[in-house]
Amino acid sequence: MRRLVALGALILLSANDAAGPVRTAEAQAKLDKVLEGRVAGETRTCLPTAKTNSPIGIDDHTVLFRDGPRIWRNELRRGTDCGKLDKFHALVSSANQTAGRVCTGTVVGIVDLHDPTVAVGACELGDFTVYQKP
Repeated sequence: MRRLVALGALILLSANDAAGPVRTAEAQAKLDKVLEGRVAGETRTCLPTAKTNSPIGIDDHTVLFRDGPRIWRNELRRGTDCGKLDKFHALVSSANQTAGRVCTGTVVGIVDLHDPTVAVGACELGDFTVYQKP
């Protein structure tokens, strides 16, 4: 099943060759609301998978991961329907994980939790930047 999801994710990503990030007003408002009062900190190329269990989809350019009081912002390299990430959708990844981590360049699929055999989107992760309240 993971191979089917990974294949679907790669197909979805290959179909999206955006010319650059263009954020809708709605997506920008959502991003501003979640990051309100937080400041950017360190940037990492990898995160433990446990820190990516609570994704928040903004759009095809940005995904956030809630990690307790911290928010990790990921500016995606590419994405298709990454804004769909919410409590009804989940991230799945293939063997690109190293020692329980996801890293820059990892392709993750998005599945509907009601039918996790079908990929509904895909994101290629970029670097992770932490946002915290001062």
